[in-house]
Amino acid sequence: MHKKTVRSGLRLIAAGMVFVMVATFFHDELSRLLFLDMVNQGRVTFLGFFMGGVSAGCGVLVSAVGLLQSGSDEPQVVLAPTVVFLISLVLLFFVLAYKTVPAQLRPMLPPGESVNI
Repeated sequence: MHKKTVRSGLRLIAAGMVFVMVATFFHDELSRLLFLDMVNQGRVTFLGFFMGGVSAGCGVLVSAVGLLQSGSDEPQVVLAPTVVFLISLVLLFFVLAYKTVPAQLRPMLPPGESVNI
């Protein structure tokens, strides 16, 4: 196993996850930063998902190639920090998803108001 190649693949997967998180949760802020309108905001979201998919797909292929190669005379490379970083990105994604959903389900009523049906 070529650990350096596996580490590069894991970093590409992490970059793909960052692209997807930015496209999912921060597309509005990114569009405001770039002074884009609503149509281009959709394009930014699509571009984020596309770049995330391409980056993560390449990362999976690079990691698989690194796992299949023999690394008999390769210097020692530590994979643990990269794996911990990848796991923390997955946890961050789920935390952001959890924080986003309840915020949208709460009714926006001023204090003391009621809903008449």
